[in-house]
Amino acid sequence: MTTPPDRIAVTGLGIVSALGGDAPTTFERLIRGERALFGVGAFETTGARSHLAAEVTGPLPDAEPGSLELSRSDRLALCAAREALACAGLGESVESGERFGLSLGGTTGGMAHAESRLFAPDAASAGLERARRLLSHPLSATAVALDRLVGPFSSTQTVCSACSSGAVAIVQGASWLLRGDAERVLAGGVDALCRMTFAGFDALGALDPEPCRPFDVARKGLTLGEGAAFLVLEPEARARARGARILCFLSGWAVGSEAHHVTHPEPSGQKAATLMARALAVGGLGARDLDYVNAHGTGTLANDAMEARALLSVLGSDASRVRVSSSKGQLGHTLGAAGALEAAVTALSLERGIAPPTGGLNQPEEPALRHVLGTGERAELRAALSSSFGFGGMNAVLLLERSDAAPRARRTALRRAYVVSAAVALGAKLDESAQPALHAEPFDADPLTRLDAERSRRFDRGAAFTTWAALEALSSAGALPATTGLAVGNAYGPVERSLAFLDRIRERGMRFSPPAEFPQLVHSALAGNASIYAKLEGPVAGVAAGSESGPAAVACALGWLELGQAEAVVAGAIEPRDPVVSALLAPGGERGEGGGFVLLEPEARALERGERPLARLVAHVEERGTQRDPLAWTAPRDASRALVLFTPSHPELERWIAESPWSCVRRIDTTASGLSHEAVSGQALSLGVDWLARGLDELLVVSGGLVARFVTRLSTWDAGS
Repeated sequence: MTTPPDRIAVTGLGIVSALGGDAPTTFERLIRGERALFGVGAFETTGARSHLAAEVTGPLPDAEPGSLELSRSDRLALCAAREALACAGLGESVESGERFGLSLGGTTGGMAHAESRLFAPDAASAGLERARRLLSHPLSATAVALDRLVGPFSSTQTVCSACSSGAVAIVQGASWLLRGDAERVLAGGVDALCRMTFAGFDALGALDPEPCRPFDVARKGLTLGEGAAFLVLEPEARARARGARILCFLSGWAVGSEAHHVTHPEPSGQKAATLMARALAVGGLGARDLDYVNAHGTGTLANDAMEARALLSVLGSDASRVRVSSSKGQLGHTLGAAGALEAAVTALSLERGIAPPTGGLNQPEEPALRHVLGTGERAELRAALSSSFGFGGMNAVLLLERSDAAPRARRTALRRAYVVSAAVALGAKLDESAQPALHAEPFDADPLTRLDAERSRRFDRGAAFTTWAALEALSSAGALPATTGLAVGNAYGPVERSLAFLDRIRERGMRFSPPAEFPQLVHSALAGNASIYAKLEGPVAGVAAGSESGPAAVACALGWLELGQAEAVVAGAIEPRDPVVSALLAPGGERGEGGGFVLLEPEARALERGERPLARLVAHVEERGTQRDPLAWTAPRDASRALVLFTPSHPELERWIAESPWSCVRRIDTTASGLSHEAVSGQALSLGVDWLARGLDELLVVSGGLVARFVTRLSTWDAGS
């Protein structure tokens, strides 16, 4: 299916990297072939295989006195975000009331900030205080900081798909623009260097003792880095109407999972090649139209060999013509920021007509590719790919075109009618009485006992919960395509497990870091483990938004569906019991666990499969301030057969409902039912689907507050058909 050529313009970009504190400096030094890979200064690396990293050394902005405390990730992101907005001619902040979205990718969050306390001289005797910063600066904290310091944004989202996080965030931003949920989007990624990731990659044997050499025959691993990058995206017509300078166009994208292994890429390269071809197809281009590829190119043996095979497969006879380079040989591997940083570099390459080199590459292992060596090469660059491949096989590819590219129809389907084909609730159930009610219910068994012991031997309770729920949803819905995706909301990640890993480093040194443990500590591990176990090859990511992580994951899933990146997506949230989180957030009290997932798919697709959907998704929106979405809040047909679920309720929100067409509808506060954890909104959504099957016609799930809230409206599938 084709859609009109309402293209997505890139009108601004910002970069903070080890080569420079802004985009022009970074790019100019890249083109000259300079490398920023030096000895680590942020922390001690005694006992590690490598002692090198690409660290940002320039000054970074800080919050105003008396404002919120900022982590290093927050400060890196703030610097890059302000540059991107200024580059787009929008000043350094967003105008209040504007529909301006923020889509952010990352992996470490405020970990570097937390480690400063965890590795303090008195850390061993500090008890739970050493962990408090982990909870006060989770992965979603940077989006909160940006919302306060350069916002307010109309919607925010934080995704984690390991090393492809920044690219996935850009794709999410594109989905908001194409379905009209935002007029502009600030999309990108950030990660700060920290001990946990450095020790983890070192334990895996993935770090090169010398500066990394992507695609070189003598490569021995990667060099870690840090940084941040953002793109300002907006519809072409809107950009031209305000006289904005268009740097390039975001013309295509592809997001998918390999479902192969938690750390090793699928060796043939065919799944990576498929994503590259899909990104080209979305933009209506082929290999003959490409002139440059900014490759993932980490410098590890397996990744570079796989990617070279994928490039040869996609480029075919054009392999000797299309220039290829990896920025990681100069900027280091910036993890969650890499996909965004490299997309920004690719945009500058197109605008300036020069392809940067691959730092450290002297003798290519695959000479059939046209590697850029030494310094940048001037050339007419019409279109370029930027590829990102992450832990767990969570991959993304972006297609960018020069600003004078001719418009053409975009080959992507925007779908509007969605249904729920399955729902799974964990840790709660409905009351069997005639009146709607619910209560907490402990999970009746260790979820690991429900999975194959060998395939789940590294899983923790959260990964087991997620995998079991995904399998249940998939089984309930019947035959589904391999391109089914998975979006998993989670507030904090594995806090106790991360602390144990860091304590081992503090007590015994980096050389004793357990290599198999580190991949399980990334925020995306829940989604990655489940996708590999269930063989899901659609888009896969973790989503972090505190107590709104469940509805945020649903929003992420809808973005993938609307762009045609998946035929179906399991989406929801999980919050397993974590002793450290419980001790900090519920001292002396009870803290529950659980979650809920729904399987979403286009209505037409479900009917083609012969499915009778459980519910129709009428609306799923993120509202800010006094905004009220008309579709979500239209009066129910029969108030006696409708229900409102709060997660949680409070007086201001009660008044908000009382002034709405849903004022006469019965309301239930889920947290008053003993559900006390951040995945309650996911539970409420999945339980609400069950209520619709028991006689209700319509349901409204409201999570959050008056400043920001998600509103989901469901109806029975045949109602209004």
